[in-house]
Amino acid sequence: MNARLKRPILAVVVSSALLAGGAFAASPALASDSGRSATADAGAVLADEPTPDPSETTPTPEPSETTPAPDPSETTPAPEPTDTPTTSAPEPSDTPTTSDPEPSETTTPPTEPPTSPPPTTPVDTAAPKGAFTLNTTSLWVGQKVTFTQGAVSDDLSPASAIGRVVSWGDGTSTTLKATGQAPVNKQYLRNGKFTITLTVKDQAGKTAKVTKVLNVTVPGKFKISKYGIWPGERVTTTFSSVPAGTTRIRFDNGDGYVQEIKPKNQAIKVFYYHRKNGGLIKGKVTLRATFYNKFGASSAVYVGVVNVKTDSWKPVVKVKKPKNPTKIKSWKTVTGTVSDKGSGAPYVYVWVTRINGSAVYCYTPAKKWKRVYSEEQYNNCAPVAITPSKGKWSLKINGLGKGTVYVDARAWDWADNASKWASIQSKVK
Repeated sequence: MNARLKRPILAVVVSSALLAGGAFAASPALASDSGRSATADAGAVLADEPTPDPSETTPTPEPSETTPAPDPSETTPAPEPTDTPTTSAPEPSDTPTTSDPEPSETTTPPTEPPTSPPPTTPVDTAAPKGAFTLNTTSLWVGQKVTFTQGAVSDDLSPASAIGRVVSWGDGTSTTLKATGQAPVNKQYLRNGKFTITLTVKDQAGKTAKVTKVLNVTVPGKFKISKYGIWPGERVTTTFSSVPAGTTRIRFDNGDGYVQEIKPKNQAIKVFYYHRKNGGLIKGKVTLRATFYNKFGASSAVYVGVVNVKTDSWKPVVKVKKPKNPTKIKSWKTVTGTVSDKGSGAPYVYVWVTRINGSAVYCYTPAKKWKRVYSEEQYNNCAPVAITPSKGKWSLKINGLGKGTVYVDARAWDWADNASKWASIQSKVK
């Protein structure tokens, strides 16, 4: 049924019921109305009719599958019989009758007071900004670059909440402080070009990067004259391409000796014999150089490796006897030879002694005669060191007098191998 028609139809039904009720209510008045000829007869007839049984006049509909039987406790009791005849209810049909619902009052929900919409959260659409400076963009290997963090900002995140990480370009990184970050020094131990990157990240996860390139080089160039040498053999190391701004160079020979050399292109000669802390040098030694400028010291730069060969040969020394050994004038010059298969003998050491009766004299390195009075003094007589040339050596003897002359010679090579003694003697007049 159309909802708009419910109320008018219900009003009609109610009005009909009221009219019917009014008719029934007026029945007693009709009985006393003597003006109507049928009144007495109608009253007699009605008085003689038996009062109908409610159970017979209003049959109870049988329960069906669609209409459940009413609970006796909920069923309204039938009204008491009255003189007014009751119209019997229609027989139930298969289609259940749905009664119109009673009208009810429409309840209007209370109107809530208007509220302001919640504030909208600002959307982070911009990446943060960062900056940094380097004290230089060019270094030598082993030196340190100084990284100084600049201002960091963002559209929403406070500076203190922005993450900062610096990547050094060599596979390492450093997390920086948001506030109070001191300059960071980073050392590079190999040469190459390194991209230093500062990454900043705000609270929304947005990132930005700032980069600078640092060039790390090896100062100088080097050339070694020989790579395989005997002990004591000279090696020349040539320095070239010494960078401008170099203040000094420390040259490590590899044997424990370090020398300061001028900061310029040059050639340095070195020979290898004994290490500074003792012991004969054998095998490989590594040469290195350290350069200095306003940024400090470089790493010890590799110059090269020299192999000092092992020498197991002993030198051989000989003394030549003068042509007329008994004549003093024949001893003005003493000569001899020296040879060696290995490193060579740098010197031939010659002891000259003269014995005249009970007097013993030594020939000193100053080319003078000195008398000694004890065996200890004699053993302390120093030899004359002679540098051989092309395997030959010679010694001038000044002021030789009469007596017996002794010439003893011996040599050591650069590998500390000693020769046997070579000796001559003769009585001179």
